[in-house]
Amino acid sequence: MKKYSIEDFLSYAEGFDYTQDINEGNITGYKTDQEIKEDMKKWKLKDFHIHFGFKYKNDRTGEEK
Repeated sequence: MKKYSIEDFLSYAEGFDYTQDINEGNITGYKTDQEIKEDMKKWKLKDFHIHFGFKYKNDRTGEEK
């Protein structure tokens, strides 16, 4: 299984727009999508695991755990 790196998670995060989550209060402490993405550059690997809910990818099946 491939263990995701910080760079992998940053790349993954670029595919999302967090504006609606921020506006609905699902993500607090941020005012814009760009603000959270800038902050993510300072996150530790564990922060990404918690935020996205997975940390490994099975290279054979594509399943994320």
